[in-house]
Amino acid sequence: MRPPRARSPFSSRRGARGIFGRGVGACVLLAGLLASPPRAGAAVEVRAAFDRSRITAGESTTLEVVVSGVSGGIAEPTFDLPAGVELLGTARAQNFSFVNGRTSLETVFRYELSAGPAGAYAIGPVRVRVGGKLYEIPPVALAVESSAPQLGAGRSREVPRGTPPASLEVDVQPRDPWVGQPIALRVRLVQRQALAEDPQYQPPSTSGFWAEPPSRPESYYADEGGRRVLVTETRARLHPLAAGVATIGPALAELTLASGGAFDPFAWPVSGRRRFEVRSQPVQVRVRPLPDGAPPGFDGAVGGFRLSWSADRNHTAQDVPVTVELDLRGVGNLPMIHTPPLESDDFEVFGGPVDDSLSVAGSDAPSRRSFRWTLLPRRTGRVEIPPPSFAWFDPGAGIYRRAQLPALAIEVTAPLVAGGGGGEGFPAVFLEHPVDPFARRARPLAWAIAGLLAGAAAALWREAARKPGDTAERARQSEYLRAARLSGPDFWRAAAEAVTWLESTGSPVAELRRDIAAARYSASRADPEALRERLVETLKRALPPSRGAVPLRVLAVVAALLGCLAVALGAPRWGTARAALAARAADERAQGGDVTGARAAWLALWQEGARAPGLAARLAWAEQRGGSIAGAALWVLRGQRGDARDPALAWTWERVRESGGLTGAARARWPIRSVEWAAAALLLGVLAGLAYRPGGGRPERARVALLAGLALAVTAIGPLEDWRAQRLAQAVVRSGVPLEGAGLELSPGQVVRVRTREAGRVRVSAGRDIAGWVPSSALEVVD
Repeated sequence: MRPPRARSPFSSRRGARGIFGRGVGACVLLAGLLASPPRAGAAVEVRAAFDRSRITAGESTTLEVVVSGVSGGIAEPTFDLPAGVELLGTARAQNFSFVNGRTSLETVFRYELSAGPAGAYAIGPVRVRVGGKLYEIPPVALAVESSAPQLGAGRSREVPRGTPPASLEVDVQPRDPWVGQPIALRVRLVQRQALAEDPQYQPPSTSGFWAEPPSRPESYYADEGGRRVLVTETRARLHPLAAGVATIGPALAELTLASGGAFDPFAWPVSGRRRFEVRSQPVQVRVRPLPDGAPPGFDGAVGGFRLSWSADRNHTAQDVPVTVELDLRGVGNLPMIHTPPLESDDFEVFGGPVDDSLSVAGSDAPSRRSFRWTLLPRRTGRVEIPPPSFAWFDPGAGIYRRAQLPALAIEVTAPLVAGGGGGEGFPAVFLEHPVDPFARRARPLAWAIAGLLAGAAAALWREAARKPGDTAERARQSEYLRAARLSGPDFWRAAAEAVTWLESTGSPVAELRRDIAAARYSASRADPEALRERLVETLKRALPPSRGAVPLRVLAVVAALLGCLAVALGAPRWGTARAALAARAADERAQGGDVTGARAAWLALWQEGARAPGLAARLAWAEQRGGSIAGAALWVLRGQRGDARDPALAWTWERVRESGGLTGAARARWPIRSVEWAAAALLLGVLAGLAYRPGGGRPERARVALLAGLALAVTAIGPLEDWRAQRLAQAVVRSGVPLEGAGLELSPGQVVRVRTREAGRVRVSAGRDIAGWVPSSALEVVD
């Protein structure tokens, strides 16, 4: 028989019952919906949990999926059930509340599940689509035990007479901790009789302890002396603050028991219920003091820990900060650990946030606490960041331990935004790679044609070397053509020998051989004239017409010369000398400190039609020096539409990212230069020509067609990448602006994708499933 659903005894809710309660709820619901309709931008929350996450095999439990913050457009949740778990029934309900003039609406989906074999099951992930957006909840754990847990004496003894209908039990582990050592507090309400309503619960007092928030109440059935009881359990972690004897006070619960039959003086006049109060026994904990001799860096940390010391980058500019992190993991008093001091003569240190990721309340699973600092370099060169001093007491071994962490080595370059005088701020990568503004990229199509011509030249030269007019094979061909004119038995003998020779040349003569043999050995006299004509035609086709070697060599030389011409036409070319000198003069002005004048010269070259990535890198650097991260990101994206792997643009890309720009940017090209694509097309074309064989069969022709097709396909990659760069429709955020409809704010220099446009605003996407509207003036589209 399916057990009744367990209600949470530690909940403080008192739900209204009966027709009157439902009527009042409906009126309040209607009034609330009319007075405060759900807002379009209200936050949607989706959660899932079991009413009992630990059951016995054959029992059932209820999975509740709650969607709050929205009133409509909620699809039925979907999730996968593992083998051994069965769905018994479903239900849907809505809960409405009106507090302090604000409405709250929850939609609750309930799924009654039953499990057969004992084991640990993961239900989910649970997916809910709300208003076109998909929400996913991680799998929910369900523990199924083969038999109910034992309480007290177990099945071998009966429960003594006079046992109360319910009791509260409190226990802690360990009972003799060190100061600061975490201990597990467990409170269990053992229910031996049905409750009429939810109890009023008061947790035990924990004076002398630092207490973490308790866990969510968990209900399960247990066996007590052969009788099944309902146990509701909460757990919490406590940390003793001082040595000595500390007392955990009693927990208190006021219960309302369902009763009937004989008169009960404690029963309520109408309902036939009675009140019952249960109280646990106080628990004493003997706290041991920490031993003397604490090492430097000890600040009260107690537990078993693992530490890691890292930085978000291994190189930076002098005016770009570095973020370092001390990550602390393990079991101990992590919430009580203070930020350790960090000192460095080579960096200006700024305190950062502390991130906590604590394990489930009451469990012994490892937790995490992360300390972060922001450091600004004071000098250039190779600089080391020493780790903070940290020590802790290990309660398992009863000794103190110190962290042994290596220093972090950071390569610090010249500042991106240098002072007014001197050229120390001009990047060295610009000096090592001067820009040629109007340089032309290689043309893979021309090189593919050159490869095909070179292969054809090699094939023609190889064919000329064969000298087909002087071979013995052509003499045999002439001899068999004369023998084909014979008659009688001589003709049939000559025909058989000719067919054998034809087979050696690769000619398809299997059908002709069968016809000759059938006519030669037939009982009736066969007419050889029809076979004679077929034999003569086949012999004439066996070898190509005689041609001289000199014309073939001439054609080979012509093809080779045309191939060289195609290589020259498709090779990369320098730009004009005037533009190169102008770019060099602008670099010299920037070295001298006149960045404004250099930027004007670079911009003039760009407006004339120059699209060199190195030129865009210089303009991005100038924008970043002026404090415009958005302008720098825009020029970097413009530059990546040129040739790939430009050293100056790659350097600028990294500097802009370090400054917070280019978040969400997509690469427009593969990291392969145009000259490398052209070389691949040239090689494939040569291989296609070399694979050609005069008179070759179908496999040879297919091989030649495949190689030639690959050569031509390589030439199409560049135009396809240009088309893709246009289709990306990227835009750069000018200044911080909220993304309407997504609940987040875009930062300057962030890159978004343009979706649609309307009057005065643009719909953009800032990541997967993140989209919204922003004003047109807040964006600069990459052109």
